[in-house]
Amino acid sequence: MAMYQPPIPRPKRRNAVLRLYDGPLYRDWAFWLTVANVALPIVSLPASEVPSSSPLWVDIPLGIVLFGGTFGVLPAWLRLLFRRWRWRRAQRSQQEVRPDAPGRPTHGTAPLVQPAPRSTAPHRLQDALELPADRAHHGPQVPEFPWHVAPTVPQVMPVAQVTVPPGAAHSSGSSDAFSAARRSLPHPIARAVRIVQQAHTPRDEYEAVIDAGETLAIVISVTAAALLKDHARTGSGSDTALLAEPALARLKQAYVGSGAMFGTWTNWLASLNALVTAHPALIPGFREALESRPDEPSVVDHLNVLRNERNRAAHGDKPHTRQEATLRLATLRPHLEGALHRARFLEDVPWLLTVSSSYQPRTDNFAVVTRRVMGDHPDFEKQTFTWSRPVADEMFYVLGPSGPLSLSPFVASRFCGHCRQLEVCYAYKTGKRQGPATFKSFDSGHDIPADELGDDLRGLPGRD
Repeated sequence: MAMYQPPIPRPKRRNAVLRLYDGPLYRDWAFWLTVANVALPIVSLPASEVPSSSPLWVDIPLGIVLFGGTFGVLPAWLRLLFRRWRWRRAQRSQQEVRPDAPGRPTHGTAPLVQPAPRSTAPHRLQDALELPADRAHHGPQVPEFPWHVAPTVPQVMPVAQVTVPPGAAHSSGSSDAFSAARRSLPHPIARAVRIVQQAHTPRDEYEAVIDAGETLAIVISVTAAALLKDHARTGSGSDTALLAEPALARLKQAYVGSGAMFGTWTNWLASLNALVTAHPALIPGFREALESRPDEPSVVDHLNVLRNERNRAAHGDKPHTRQEATLRLATLRPHLEGALHRARFLEDVPWLLTVSSSYQPRTDNFAVVTRRVMGDHPDFEKQTFTWSRPVADEMFYVLGPSGPLSLSPFVASRFCGHCRQLEVCYAYKTGKRQGPATFKSFDSGHDIPADELGDDLRGLPGRD
């Protein structure tokens, strides 16, 4: 069920009310400061016990003018002066940095700009930035200044159209990698890709692309962890177990430490490269995904670009305009598509959610009813298998070459108290000595405790 989306707040308009206050008024501190100082004499003077030589009908208006003007209107006016000064300084600095820029006149000369030839490139700046046609062909845009400063920007001739790289335009349309991912990759990935394609604005798509990259890294990692855990469990003391246990120990350190985050997954996948190169059968399909070629980066290389962008945004460098988000998407989308292309091996190790398992005495095996947790549709396809060993109900499995392998304790179905529904979750962290595990929902990112899985995470190979 879709979550309720609150309405987008109205944009702030500086000095739009009486040239002093920002609109909407309820978001402006200067407006509320003025209201408070106007109300102060209205409330305090009638209750004052100090005798006054003038009547209240004189004292109150004088108090309103004195307090409201001095401590309310005056700070708003000083803010207006500061904003005007800051804007003029920014304009002077831009002229000093680009004194001979095309279309900018110098002192004593008129602007001389040659008419630009019509561009035949398929991706124009007008298309990429979604500007109205009547604004995109009439020279550079002069920003609007709601505080009514008259900017001295000269009129210029139309300048040449600027082309941007393919993919820079905000387009959440189809691509082969996206369409294939939505059809045949595990549900958390397919759903994240669907959100990318359904984004309404470049900034929404920017966030969705990064989230989809993190989801892809998590799904690849937990699938590999389930396969390695099976090798460590069934081949205790064997060569395959000795190879799998150090990799699981590195993952355990993240779980009992600060938690498994985007960087945890990409670094852990990179650490598996030598292992799967020497023993490709250990984790089928991973060697090709982790292999870097001269003409094609590995899945980790693609994911690291998205991870670095996540870190950049987390440190305050998010795109502040739809134009900036559009240009960043021109770089990020190809990396997400490349990572999805390299992750196609996940089609051969599908995720399953068990519904029931019943023993068949005549054939000495188990009839297992499952839901195929693949693709972006929330109603998972029902499948029935006959397996030689039992499986637990309501648990996630990956169908590997040797049969079903449990994804627990890396993935679980848990009830989210915030969303009031069952969620597909992944392990995030647990206590080093004791305590429940903390899982995160692939869908909402909410933290969900899982008491019984804390011991399972601490029970992974490796020292405590």
